[in-house]
Amino acid sequence: MREFGQEVVQDFEPLTFPQRIRLHLVIGAVTGFLFGSLDYFIEKKIYKNVSLGKAMLIGMFSFLIVVFLLLTFAMRVFTRVIGQEFNWEQYSEFMFSNEMILLVFYFFLIAFFIDIFKQIDKKLGPGNLWRMIKGEFYQPKEDERIFMFLDLKSSTSIAEKLGHIEYSKLIQDCFKDLRVVEKYNAEVYQYVGDEVVLTWPKELGLTNSNCLRAFFEFSDKLAGRSEYYMKKYGVIPEFKAGLNSGEIVVAEVGEIKTEIAYHGDAINTAARIQEQCNVLGRSLLISEKLQSSLKLDAPFSSLHVGDILLKGKSNKVNIYSVEAS
Repeated sequence: MREFGQEVVQDFEPLTFPQRIRLHLVIGAVTGFLFGSLDYFIEKKIYKNVSLGKAMLIGMFSFLIVVFLLLTFAMRVFTRVIGQEFNWEQYSEFMFSNEMILLVFYFFLIAFFIDIFKQIDKKLGPGNLWRMIKGEFYQPKEDERIFMFLDLKSSTSIAEKLGHIEYSKLIQDCFKDLRVVEKYNAEVYQYVGDEVVLTWPKELGLTNSNCLRAFFEFSDKLAGRSEYYMKKYGVIPEFKAGLNSGEIVVAEVGEIKTEIAYHGDAINTAARIQEQCNVLGRSLLISEKLQSSLKLDAPFSSLHVGDILLKGKSNKVNIYSVEAS
């Protein structure tokens, strides 16, 4: 690609090593800043407001614009390093040369595949694409995880008040705000209506009480945007959650649509614990098994709320309520 369409017109003295270091440090820093800013802007502003196809087109053309800016910047820096004046005529010839046509095609193709893989990874959950490629889930295997069932409070009355279209928009907004749980290493297992299931590898969920902090961070995020929700929907959404930990089996399932599925009593128990939130008038309930594994200290406190026979289980489960100061 470097030699395509080029003709050697004079010998060129290579840059000294210190000059190469300076050149690459400067160009590398600017490149990282521009692409990082572009990626952040597109992820935060574009993908939320347009369809996936339009967002990908915007992303690819934005990528090309940044490439052109970088090429211009690199050529200016390069000519300065070698002590020459920037030649606009040579620059124009290069920008409309055969080599540039090839570069544009190359960068457009790269941008397209980057976007495709990012969206696939996003659909499967961060990191799961590579794990599926390696075949980690092809055969069922045991794992120990923490599960959280997170559900909208008073969902039926809210849906009746808003109507199904506005209610769906409310759920979309809530689940966008759920992104705050990423910093606590939470993985989104699945969305089911107005409910979302989060999961952690056990050690990650226990570390620094990540599985609890994720819930309260999400609650604080919704409370912080109460003015927005009240103005747009006339309600301030609140969620309740049930948590449990234990051994489960993880496997890749499906032919028409493939996904990663978790099977086991631990996940079913978490769902049943969440159902007790309304009964007990609590926002966050956890099983005794998880409570005994957590090292609860400030700002968290737990309270035993009952030895309860959950739906579909033959033995009672000790349940604790957790609050944060």
